[in-house]
Amino acid sequence: MSKAKKAPIDLNDEQDDWVSRSELKRQADDLHALGRTIMDLADSQRAMIPMNDELRAAVELANRIRNKKEGFRRQMQFVAKMLRNSDVDEIRESLTQFDKRDKRADVESKKLEKQRDRLIKMGDVAINDFLENHPQADRQKLRQLVRQAAKEVKKEKLAKGYKELFKYIKECKTL
Repeated sequence: MSKAKKAPIDLNDEQDDWVSRSELKRQADDLHALGRTIMDLADSQRAMIPMNDELRAAVELANRIRNKKEGFRRQMQFVAKMLRNSDVDEIRESLTQFDKRDKRADVESKKLEKQRDRLIKMGDVAINDFLENHPQADRQKLRQLVRQAAKEVKKEKLAKGYKELFKYIKECKTL
């Protein structure tokens, strides 16, 4: 009896298509987390995310049934399934843009806080420097806010004047 030769198995073809169950679960968890991130956005931000109408409706429904535990869980699974068929790269890019805006706002806020602290510490010298850079600012109002904020700092009770000075500095910077 002659034995028939079997065709050699090409392992490279199978390995290209094969994905482990663990990897599939990681991908599903990643899409689930992405869906949760989209849901946690404000309505105005969510409107700017590039999604198809079906996905948008699924996210809005999930948002409405948030307090229904089992229904919410199933809806989130559905959202993750819809994301599998969507272009998640565009969605991630738009989410990254939101993060960048938030970081820029934080940096700008820190600069304004430093400016406010400098005005309180240095008084008239810092006020004059600020007015040179921002001639549209009202000297009298600025001095009044700085004095009021300095009193609050001495009393260790940061309140209205401290916040108003910050708002006024921010207003002058945007003009």
